[in-house]
Amino acid sequence: MTQQTDNSEKFIEILTSAASRVCVLAGPGSGKTKGILIPKAKDIVADLSVDPREVLILSFSRLSALDLKKKIIEMERAPKALTLHALCLSFLLSEDNHDIRDRINSVILDFEKDALISDLKVKLTRIDKRQIRKMLNEFSAGWAINPHDQVFTESEEKQEFKRTLLRWLEEHKASMMEEIVYYAVDLAKKIDSDFINGYKYIFIDEYQDLNKLEQEFVEILAKDSELLLVVGDPDQSIYSFKYAHPEGIGQFASDPSTEDHSLPFTGRCAKNILKIANQVLLQSDPQRKDLLKPISSQIDGIAQLKRFNTQEEEYDFVVDSISQKVESGIKPEEIIVLVPRKKLGSDFVKYATEKSQSTDYVFASKNEFSPIEQEKILLFSILVNPQSALHIRSYLGLGDENNYAQEIEEVKNKYGCDTLGLLSAVNSTDFSARRTRMHLLCAKIEQLNSFISEHQNYDNTSELIDDLFPENSGELSSLRNIILSLAENGDSINDIYFKLIDYARNANIPDDKIRVMTLIASKGLEAEYVYIIGCNDGNIPGANRSDYLNDSKYKEEQRRLLYVGITRAKKELLISWSRNIPFGQAMNQATSIIRTVTINGKCYSQVGISEFIQDLDFS
Repeated sequence: MTQQTDNSEKFIEILTSAASRVCVLAGPGSGKTKGILIPKAKDIVADLSVDPREVLILSFSRLSALDLKKKIIEMERAPKALTLHALCLSFLLSEDNHDIRDRINSVILDFEKDALISDLKVKLTRIDKRQIRKMLNEFSAGWAINPHDQVFTESEEKQEFKRTLLRWLEEHKASMMEEIVYYAVDLAKKIDSDFINGYKYIFIDEYQDLNKLEQEFVEILAKDSELLLVVGDPDQSIYSFKYAHPEGIGQFASDPSTEDHSLPFTGRCAKNILKIANQVLLQSDPQRKDLLKPISSQIDGIAQLKRFNTQEEEYDFVVDSISQKVESGIKPEEIIVLVPRKKLGSDFVKYATEKSQSTDYVFASKNEFSPIEQEKILLFSILVNPQSALHIRSYLGLGDENNYAQEIEEVKNKYGCDTLGLLSAVNSTDFSARRTRMHLLCAKIEQLNSFISEHQNYDNTSELIDDLFPENSGELSSLRNIILSLAENGDSINDIYFKLIDYARNANIPDDKIRVMTLIASKGLEAEYVYIIGCNDGNIPGANRSDYLNDSKYKEEQRRLLYVGITRAKKELLISWSRNIPFGQAMNQATSIIRTVTINGKCYSQVGISEFIQDLDFS
């Protein structure tokens, strides 16, 4: 029998399978998308008796969904590819008979939470803003995975927080992204919907990233399907903060009705890089046998560990190394720098930008918009939904540290109105000229009223984009380019808006500069050359700040995070750490230090190497 040297035989076996439930455990670079998801979907839609609208490819992340869309767009009869959250949202929007219908049109954006927190502070006077934000995150997480009547019942303080938050959401007809799947599952259980029953061939990518509720929605969706094929890898489960349920894919695979497969070979990582990745896997289970295997044609590649005396020396080496690669003709898109902490990434970009004049660096993270970009996005939101109390409230709070929360509460009490009523009720002459903050709020209300009046009959998409995001505005040029890149022929103003909102909720990774990003942001990416810097003790694993994982489970997820970073590398991998890091950095990050030292007049904290890499064999 010929020894298998790649996944091709497995691909054929899966593609020709007639099973109605299929589970594929697929490691990084196994070729699951090109070898299974796309060709299997293509075979199905090639049958003219199958309506392409019955074929659905779902992914956890927007990045993965976009990648799938790019690969299927050339099909003559293309199936639908989107994120599971987007599908749940579409389902709720398609139905009128559910508890969240009047709130679903206005989903809170990250920067809008500032106004929400300021308003909660006015009501919850005994709790500071920092604690309110923490409670909001905890409450949101509970909503994502638990029955809503069981969330925040443990104490009077939590019950009061919940009541206050729910009143705010109801007044502002606003919803939180964490609610969407819960209500989609709840509704799908109650009604017989063509939306749910219309999909006969369902593919789920990155199944290990879904939480229990999301996996339950998949089962409801596939109840009467002819095929449910799920693909995933529990070794790449790194989304505990979104309450991922990596055990779910194992449970799916072990179900007697499921045909299960695994793809043991990877065509991405060079042999020496795979050697390091497998050692990381063995740290969790020294008896493990199902390790990654290189395809027969794979190169040896390079995997290195470097130790530096100071962080500046580490940064210098990495910047010089990258400059040499770029000067030799290697494109920026072929290089990624990964960091275990967000602050470390932004610090490195600042350092690299000052040191290297010829190479551009960018820290790729979840979109953070400038004040003027936030203003324009909210105005866009209000034009799309003029009755959105959420976006009106958020707009009125822009530019003020406390979002005019106290003044807005006073105005609503004075006139006996809600947030929407502010636009017609407020009269600046009712307030003393000495009330500077109140008059600033009144001026914002007048400006918003004028804007709505001037734009209420806009129906030309191009003119609206030019008006809100002028071509000659340097401050808005980036946002304008994003919107133009998202717009497609035939898109309405609403279509473009919802694409922009989806964009705003996710990290977007440019590839025309040297990309610096956190390990977690690198999921789904690959590059010829990967640098993982700052791998000292205290950075990875970092301190456990999770409300969900105990220390043992947190450490295992941190190990998987390093594994994900390592397996982004195709040709060369460099892992580095510094013996001495800036004292202030160690204090801010609560890093465990060995001693404090002075080097060239500067104060440093001496730290150890990450426990995950100290025993790795790079020889």
